Amino acid sequence: MSGPETRWGLPPHGLLARLLRGPVRRAVSPWLRGRMARAGRTAQHWRLGRLRLRIDPGVFPPGPTLSSAVFVRWLLSDEGPGPWPGRRVLDMGCGSGVIGLALAQAGARVIASDINPVAAANATANAQANGLALTVVVADLLAGIRTSTLDCVVINPPYYARSPRSMPERAWFCGVGFEYFHALFEQLAALDLTHTEVLMVLSEDCQEDGIRQAAKVHGLQLKLRGRRRSWLEWAAMLQVVPALEDVR
Repeated sequence: MSGPETRWGLPPHGLLARLLRGPVRRAVSPWLRGRMARAGRTAQHWRLGRLRLRIDPGVFPPGPTLSSAVFVRWLLSDEGPGPWPGRRVLDMGCGSGVIGLALAQAGARVIASDINPVAAANATANAQANGLALTVVVADLLAGIRTSTLDCVVINPPYYARSPRSMPERAWFCGVGFEYFHALFEQLAALDLTHTEVLMVLSEDCQEDGIRQAAKVHGLQLKLRGRRRSWLEWAAMLQVVPALEDVR
């Protein structure tokens, strides 16, 4: 397994970045917490390419966190898993719908799901506002989803190891025992992963060992497919594969 400086098999930071990461994160954290608190009280507006999104209170915001934008840019890049026209995609835990809408804009046929009814309604409104077709459902992970028709599942999961205390917090916190990932991998293990590609984005700052262990318990592992660096943070683009597959 990779060491702490190369989580998920990502390249190590240079000396300057290693020196700056701690001070910059400590300086930015109060501002970030303030932005997140405001996002929970008032509607926000966000842009990505030609998409114009309204983020309703209580819905996971694609900014100022960078994971959604980084994931979208990789998915649509030449090194990503496209082309997308005609592919049947599930955007699991869709929040405002940004990832699913970007793929719909690229020609995919997208189902967007979220356990939070407020998020599902927000994604529906954003699809209508952007003139894009998006099938939105309220669902807990894969419950009620016709998975046999899916070509791809994309996930920007909650990965902070704390117990969520409210519906909005379920977009951020995966539980102290990584309960979200255990439930997720249990359901993904039932898919035909040779037919349905499952992709997720994770920060280098998440607790890699706990997530890898949750996958292993259910006969799965995570394969690095791509990477993006934004500011002083690497993001890993990972594919869920059977544990017997060589991920090197």
